[in-house]
Amino acid sequence: MPLRFRKKAADPNRMKITFVLPRLTPRPTGGGKIVYQYANALAEAGHEVEVLHPRTLFLWRFRPTTRTKLRSLAADCAKLAGVGQGREPATVPWMKMHADVKISVVPALYSRYMPDADVVVASLWRTAEYVERLPVSKGEKFYFIQHYETWSGPERRVNQTLRSSLRKIVISSWLGDLVHELAGEAAWQVPNPVDHDEFFVTAPLDARTRTVSMLYSPHTWKGAAEGVAALVQAKAVFPDLRARVFGTSARPALLPDWIDYVQDAPRHVLRESIYNASSIYLCPSWSEGWGLPALEAMACGCAVVTADNGGTRDFVVDGENGFVVPPKAAQPLGDALVALLGDDARRAAFAARSIGLAKQFTLEASVHKLLDALAQRRPVDAS
Repeated sequence: MPLRFRKKAADPNRMKITFVLPRLTPRPTGGGKIVYQYANALAEAGHEVEVLHPRTLFLWRFRPTTRTKLRSLAADCAKLAGVGQGREPATVPWMKMHADVKISVVPALYSRYMPDADVVVASLWRTAEYVERLPVSKGEKFYFIQHYETWSGPERRVNQTLRSSLRKIVISSWLGDLVHELAGEAAWQVPNPVDHDEFFVTAPLDARTRTVSMLYSPHTWKGAAEGVAALVQAKAVFPDLRARVFGTSARPALLPDWIDYVQDAPRHVLRESIYNASSIYLCPSWSEGWGLPALEAMACGCAVVTADNGGTRDFVVDGENGFVVPPKAAQPLGDALVALLGDDARRAAFAARSIGLAKQFTLEASVHKLLDALAQRRPVDAS
């Protein structure tokens, strides 16, 4: 059943909330999906919610050469000049949105294009730079931190946003530690939830074959090369091993022919043909803000083999529901796969614990923590 909140007429706690995402994309993004989920839930709870997407964030300064800088600047200016004034209504092509959530595209994140609100929430380092400069009429300023985004911007600029005056909300404990280290302040932690209406067990744990699933991303730090090498290592020990890799790009050339690949898998395919068809989920990323696919796989009954990437620390416990190995190396991942593939009883025990751990991460619990953050209420044990 979908999450339901009771609406109250003239609720004094009702807020007008603006979420600020990067540009609207035709394909799913993990960070965007989480924000849209919260937007839907908050609208269902009776809050007035708008999600803004700028046409440009003026990233031309960060291009590597003078030629690419000029080309990017010209494209940015064209985007800004080629549209009308104000906010234009839009739709999210890959996610069903609550009817009361307003999706808008604006030329840029300038004050004149931003609505007045009670709360405004940045969600990327570059959007945080703009939100910090907004007038107070645009709302209390928050920064929803889903990763340490040095992969998308200069470390100095990213760190400046983490030290900014914005109130910080993080999705994982390691990001909270990072904010405390850089800014000397405590952040609210709102863990990413699993959609338990979409991801659940449909295949018996003890009947699963030697099949490993993995997310592919072209970003080097996502560890695809190490993950594939680990799968090849395990295949040499267990010739019956199958692997099911999924992603949003076309089939990558580095995959051997024996590995299945699914592009743009719908949720039911992800649940039935990938997660529930697997006995182990492999997460080879060097760094993760959270690692939601691993948690979704856990909810579907997978044991986990993961690199120690930060994000999965909050739900993968080494030796209890999976194995955690050092990042940036294929051999430890392969060794862990071989150990777990060769011990079916242990693998099934890990999978059972995964299901229990995943049940702790619900949308309702995360929404309530998010509302506490936006209302600036801290838990009793927060520092």
